Amino acid sequence: MRELAMLRYQADKYRLAGNGFMSQRLDTQIRKMYEKMATEAK
Repeated sequence: MRELAMLRYQADKYRLAGNGFMSQRLDTQIRKMYEKMATEAK
């Protein structure tokens, strides 16, 4: 969970700085982590 929070923080920071590429890259990583957590929970 800590790693997820850190990725969210970084994505928000890049988004505010106007760096769309890095923001989208981090959003993809976050989405993959959520998917992994969902499959492990089943």
